[in-house]
Amino acid sequence: MFQGLYANIFGYSDCLRIERQYATRNPIHERSTSVDNEKLLGSASKDMPTNHWKLLNQLKDFVTKTPINKGLLFVLNNEWAKVLQKIPSLQNQLKKQDTSTISQSLQKVTTKESSTQELANVLEGPNKKQNEIRITDSSQEVLPKWKSFNKAMSKEGGIGTLLRLRAQTRDENTLATVREALSILGYVDPPPGRGIRILSIDGGGIRGVVVIEMLKKLEELTGKSVYELFDFVCGVSTGAILACVVGAQRKPLDEVSTLYKELSTEIFTQNPIWGTSSLVWSHSYYSTELWEKLLKNYIGDTQLIKTSRSPNCPKIAVVSAIVNQPRVQAFIFRNYSLPYGIISQYTGGYKHALWEAVRASAAAPSYFEEFKLGEYLHQDGGILVNNPCAVAVHEARHLWPGSPIQCIISFGTGRCQPVIGIQEESLSSSWKTKFLKILDSATDTEAVHTMLNDLLPGNVYYRFNPYLTEMVSMAEINPAKIAQLEMDAEMYFRRNEETFQEAAKALVATKTFGQWCQDWINLKRELLGIK
Repeated sequence: MFQGLYANIFGYSDCLRIERQYATRNPIHERSTSVDNEKLLGSASKDMPTNHWKLLNQLKDFVTKTPINKGLLFVLNNEWAKVLQKIPSLQNQLKKQDTSTISQSLQKVTTKESSTQELANVLEGPNKKQNEIRITDSSQEVLPKWKSFNKAMSKEGGIGTLLRLRAQTRDENTLATVREALSILGYVDPPPGRGIRILSIDGGGIRGVVVIEMLKKLEELTGKSVYELFDFVCGVSTGAILACVVGAQRKPLDEVSTLYKELSTEIFTQNPIWGTSSLVWSHSYYSTELWEKLLKNYIGDTQLIKTSRSPNCPKIAVVSAIVNQPRVQAFIFRNYSLPYGIISQYTGGYKHALWEAVRASAAAPSYFEEFKLGEYLHQDGGILVNNPCAVAVHEARHLWPGSPIQCIISFGTGRCQPVIGIQEESLSSSWKTKFLKILDSATDTEAVHTMLNDLLPGNVYYRFNPYLTEMVSMAEINPAKIAQLEMDAEMYFRRNEETFQEAAKALVATKTFGQWCQDWINLKRELLGIK
């Protein structure tokens, strides 16, 4: 049954593509000059009405014989009735059109004056294999320009053309380029699970080792890597580092733990006298120049949007704060573009390198200098949203507007039990200590958690933020204290093992049959160019 069903679907796809190809050309041409197209006309138009209902009946028969929700049959009938009714008869149209080959270069396709139909001619023309190579070779200059006419690409079926190319080609370089192009145009595949799976990581400096230990427990419970468990990963400050290395670069957590400690030790080892003088003159206690050098070495200069070339890379969002505007506002470094017509609450972009995103997000006041990138001056995103979970939900809802939220995992970097009363040593403090306490109070994370915990179901939203033996500084490099942080994370897991198991179970929930059918219908509509 599936073979016949797919045969009809791809037959209609070919017919519609041919009809569009000819319908967009000059209508005053007298007749077709291609014998092959005359043959295709006869076979495609003769059986069109019969095949319409044959396709629908096959789908209905398949659904009625499968134990699923009864309401699904109504949905499928309605959706495919719309699809089939919009497929025009080709009998009177092809005879009036010219079949001369249009030879368009990929560079011409990327100009604003060219149409998406020209893109289709390049991708699906007679020299398809050569065109695929040209697409791959020219991607550096071509792909960023496609965003400038996203509206035309969306309306005229450019996304459908790229999806057809993705389904047909086996060349990995071409597939990578197509994935990047689709990301730039705002297209995202439906979530592989029952809904959207979101990972949010707070800021906290060296206390990020706590998050690494908790992520290891999730991997042990599910048997999957972090990048396989989540569709969307959002981080700020130290969470930005983890989002890039475990999400975009997909590094093993053991390697990430070693890298994290090495990076912290190198950057936070500072002579107090030199650090204090540097704080006065450049507003940074630690060497910003060394920090940028280390980020380039450890994080790399891969452009954010280039990470979308991998089919295994989740969507990544890194949060910083813009401080040279009338109001301090959040900025989102993305490895994706939002669909056409959808506007996020937050300014952002995808044309930056991974290390630049981390540098901007982790530019903590008094720790490092501000980071100028283009027209914006960035500081640590934690001064606005040290718990970026609400930002992550907002962005994910815009990427998958019709999908439910399957699971949200929010990781904090540790907290201490509140101390009641005034300690004697707190009656006086240095200027640096006062400033750092103000910074710590401004980056509180529990207010966002309280709001989301009230709004989201308990079987969807999970917040893990261990109580620590000692609230160590963000710049702590003492190996004994770092080991204590890891021990605190282990003890927290033991006390909350049942909750971790519930979260793991929610993360690996599979798609229902009804969702699978709806995703399949949506994909076919994209391929056929039907909205």
